[in-house]
Amino acid sequence: MLGGQLVKVFDKDATGWDRKDSDVTDFANLKSKILNLKSLPDFIINCVAYNDVDGAEDDQETVFRLNAEVPENLAKICKELNIVLVHFSSNYIFGKGKGEYSETDLPNPLSVYAKSKYQGELAIQKVGGKIYIIRTAVLFGPKGESELSKKSFVDIMLSLGEKGGLVKAIDDEINSITYAVDLAGQVKLLLEKGKPYGIYHITNSGSASWYDFAKEIFNIIGKKVDLIQTLSADFKRKAARPKKSVLLNTKLPPLRPWQEALWEFLGQAS
Repeated sequence: MLGGQLVKVFDKDATGWDRKDSDVTDFANLKSKILNLKSLPDFIINCVAYNDVDGAEDDQETVFRLNAEVPENLAKICKELNIVLVHFSSNYIFGKGKGEYSETDLPNPLSVYAKSKYQGELAIQKVGGKIYIIRTAVLFGPKGESELSKKSFVDIMLSLGEKGGLVKAIDDEINSITYAVDLAGQVKLLLEKGKPYGIYHITNSGSASWYDFAKEIFNIIGKKVDLIQTLSADFKRKAARPKKSVLLNTKLPPLRPWQEALWEFLGQAS
């Protein structure tokens, strides 16, 4: 989803590799592919992630390899070749705490997924070089071209709405929300303006519970559904989630509210 939007926003200047194009865990081959490009890239944007939060609990070897080891080795390649690295992390690296977090707050991850994302951050910072770490949250937008592209919460709600019946949405977990189109545009701006290397939080303005998000989706499309609020404890999930993990952006111009971005995505913008 995000990779597709980044390729679109950078247009002819971008080379995009999907998982069928490159085995990112074969580091020697990955470096060779980079060196064999027509010209050495100015920057590499890493959209690789194991983001099945519950699945990660039972597949720790894979999740740490993709979310920590791959970024670390990409950082080594980029440092050696003097290439800027852009890496994406997650709001889930913040667990129990104050609920709203700036770029300088100390992470305290709860789940295997969250721990792997934080380890990835630490690993690439230890390597050093020209690095941007971008933390984001609850991504939605046009589905990726690959048949393996993960469905967003918006996709899931639209599907449930079509089926009819009762739709339950959690009301005691609050997150930031991010439109992939806006995130890709902000990444481009970040690179074009040559902002200082470091950690950035990029999400759309505002926050919401899953219930708030679902309610807005159905409101925009004019779909009447039997939507009810429920508690996170009512859903059997293997991984622990933070009750509130909102990313505060203190470094960049704010993006438009998530509701406005959602209206645009669903084709109802005025």
